[in-house]
Amino acid sequence: MLAGAGVIVYAVQFSDFGKGGTTTVALQGAPPPRVSAISVRLANAIGRASLGRRFRSVDMATVGGPIGWNRVYVFRDVTGAEIRARLGFQWPGAPPAVPRSGKHESLLVFVDGHRVAASAFFSDAIGHLDCLGAPAGYPRGTRFAVRFTRKGHEPYLAAVPADVAETACLSAVGA
Repeated sequence: MLAGAGVIVYAVQFSDFGKGGTTTVALQGAPPPRVSAISVRLANAIGRASLGRRFRSVDMATVGGPIGWNRVYVFRDVTGAEIRARLGFQWPGAPPAVPRSGKHESLLVFVDGHRVAASAFFSDAIGHLDCLGAPAGYPRGTRFAVRFTRKGHEPYLAAVPADVAETACLSAVGA
């Protein structure tokens, strides 16, 4: 519950794009949105990155949490069939498409052998995972860092060191 409230506070805090006004949020009887613990941990890591260079490292083992996993995949602009093909096994819980209709998001999938240990959608409003597209995913222990665009200070997550495709993507967005 508190994690969900933290994301809402974060989103509301930055919703006026620095105009300095007050924002009012009215919660009227509706249950709070269900927020993935993985998304909250990644959002916190990306948020800390804006504090300075020494905070830009992201420990994906911490983001994945206490679940057992040995590889993480990032999916964007794909179908469920493409997700299953990249994973190399059937995943009945695969979404029909990423991003979901009307959303701007990526999907993180933590895999343990030939099973999905956990997955979470992650909003572009918090940070971009667009450049993370290694076809075979990233093994546990891969180092990640947040890079910011020169214009707009948009956060992009990248592997360290970035491969050729990631480097080209980061260059194209100005990070």
